[in-house]
Amino acid sequence: MASDNLILRGGNWYVRLSVPADVRPILNRREYTASLKTGSKQEAQRLKLPFLSAWRDAIAEARGFAPDRAESQREGAYLASQAIETYLNESVRLSALGKTKEANEASFELVKELDSFGLDYEAVLPLVQKYQGGDIADWVGFQKELTELLQGQVVASINPIDPAEVGQILKDPSHYRAKSPITVTRLDAFEDYQRRRGVVAKTVDTQLSRLKKLKAWLEENQRELNHESIEAYLDTLNCATKTKKNQLFAGNSFWKWAIKKDKTFKQQHQNQANPFEKHDFEEIRGVRKKERKAFTVADIQRLYESAKAQNKRQNLADLIMLGAYTGARIEELCQLKVTDIVEEDGVDCFYISNGKNENAERIVPVHNDLKPLVRRLTKDANGEFLISASCRNKYGKRSDSLSKQFGRLKRDLGYGPDHVFHSLRKSFITFLQNNDVPGLTIASIVGHETGTITFDVYSAGPSPRQKLKAISTLKIL
Repeated sequence: MASDNLILRGGNWYVRLSVPADVRPILNRREYTASLKTGSKQEAQRLKLPFLSAWRDAIAEARGFAPDRAESQREGAYLASQAIETYLNESVRLSALGKTKEANEASFELVKELDSFGLDYEAVLPLVQKYQGGDIADWVGFQKELTELLQGQVVASINPIDPAEVGQILKDPSHYRAKSPITVTRLDAFEDYQRRRGVVAKTVDTQLSRLKKLKAWLEENQRELNHESIEAYLDTLNCATKTKKNQLFAGNSFWKWAIKKDKTFKQQHQNQANPFEKHDFEEIRGVRKKERKAFTVADIQRLYESAKAQNKRQNLADLIMLGAYTGARIEELCQLKVTDIVEEDGVDCFYISNGKNENAERIVPVHNDLKPLVRRLTKDANGEFLISASCRNKYGKRSDSLSKQFGRLKRDLGYGPDHVFHSLRKSFITFLQNNDVPGLTIASIVGHETGTITFDVYSAGPSPRQKLKAISTLKIL
């Protein structure tokens, strides 16, 4: 354990300080670390001080901006109090059995558990050494002094808005009552769990946003987390049924995680039904969901020529042409690399691997009308991608800016919200259907499931030559 904020790595000493959970979202880090560039521990003890001082100042400043600050402080005090109480019970048991060495180790475990409060280890170590090897009476005194010392350090770290309440919770954790079981600390732990599982970053961020809004509503209306409250909350949302279902999905993910991973949450809710399940939504008969409309050949030609005529919109024109002749999704096209132009069975093809699902991985033949464009894009490629994009958004999507450009282009030409870039995909499928191309061949080209085990599981699908024959029936640009 880094008992004095120092860690030895590869012969060099590093200083570290854990960032308290309530300010991690603001400081965007869980820990501060810095190399002291020395192999001497004595020198490291001196060099670490300005780092620790600056970091603690940054934490104190961040607390002034932290959302839910008072609740975070109360919850932090509760977690610290629980850890101290658990330690005391175990330490008393070990001391009574004469196991002072084990009791000493338990004290270090407690200090480690309270690490996120930025403890001053140098104040703790002399106390441990003072009582090391003492008798039972000495250990009773040690426990009392250590508890008081740690409680004082936790209070100093928290810098509470309400010192009296935080102090009371530290002395007795039963005084803590969370405003909502969806606490800041739990949300932080849930986020960490989802990211470690490899859940897509955008999905994690969206789930957290929805959970924070629910948390705020529960606290503002002093509602418990139960089925009735969730039903009432959903009624306040002026949004589509699909959005409400996504809200339930976020809540359900959190609930299942908390029941499985959070001991306190499980104790409090293990006999309670999942409040995010079994919600009914009114389906209005006779009302069909608005579907995206397909572009006609004339529409696609108009979009393409308009993009070509605009200054610095050649990329967009190229993307429209690629979409018209491949039926690929916009992000799939933007993720195509020079190395994704492959030859299969004597046919030049696009290898699409960055799709939205397993079936999206596929081979799409290069239409003869696309070959000059592909040669130019391959020759002009500055980096690895065929289509250059100004930047990728925070979730790694390369199509973001080009999607917005397409949106402005089609609006300027008078197309409404039911016409989007994805409409090119619908047009592509429609054109092939009108040309009597078999449905299984179309599904293989665009990366759709056929819905049959025979073809989805056991068949390799149409050959590149069969796909090329199908695509060659198109004449669009």
